[in-house]
Amino acid sequence: MGYFWAEFRKINNEMFRFNTRIYLNNIVTPEENDICIGAVVGKNPGTAKPSNAVGCIQPINLDGDKLLPNVRSILLKSYARENLSIPERGYVQVLNLFYLCNANLEEAINSINRIQSPIICNSEEKLFPWLWYLWGGSDFSLNEFKNRFASINTKSHFYYNQSAARIENSAATKDSFARHTQGLSHELVVPYIASILKAG
Repeated sequence: MGYFWAEFRKINNEMFRFNTRIYLNNIVTPEENDICIGAVVGKNPGTAKPSNAVGCIQPINLDGDKLLPNVRSILLKSYARENLSIPERGYVQVLNLFYLCNANLEEAINSINRIQSPIICNSEEKLFPWLWYLWGGSDFSLNEFKNRFASINTKSHFYYNQSAARIENSAATKDSFARHTQGLSHELVVPYIASILKAG
C-alpha cells in the first residue's frame, strides 16, 4: 500500500522515473480507471527510489524527497477548505522537465545532455484538469526543457510567482519564477487550488 507510486526504468545505465502519481488516499495498487485530479511539473526526480525491481509501477521509497508529500498535504488542505469530498482513487500526476533520477541537479543535467533524445513520459499526453508549475526560477541549463509544457492539454495553468508574490493563472515561461513547494507557506496556494477544485 502507499500514497506515492511510479515506474522506474534503467536506460543507458541511468535510472529514470515515469508515471509518478501522488494518491490522496492510501491504495493497494494503481488501476486503469483511477481519477487524475490535476498535475504538477517539477525539475527532475530527486532522491526517491524504487521499492522493488525496476520496470513496473510500484510504491516509491521517498528517501527524504519532500515534494511529493508536500503536494499531497496541500491538496488535502484544499479539499478540506471547501468541505469537498476527496475522490476515493484520486491522484495528482507528477511531470518533470526531464525524468532522469539524481538529487544532484548539476550531475543530472550533465547526464541528460549526453542523451541524444531524452525520453518523455507518456503521461504528458493526458488531459489534466489543471497544471501547477513548480520548477523554480530561470536557469540557463534547464530553460530548454520548459517550452513543451505550454502546450500540455489542460483546462488551467497556474503557478506561484515568487518575484511578484502572487498566483498567476497562466502557463509559466522559461523566465518565470514558478516557486517550488520547499519552504512555501501552504496558505499562499491552498485558497486558489481550493477554488479550482470547487469549480470542478
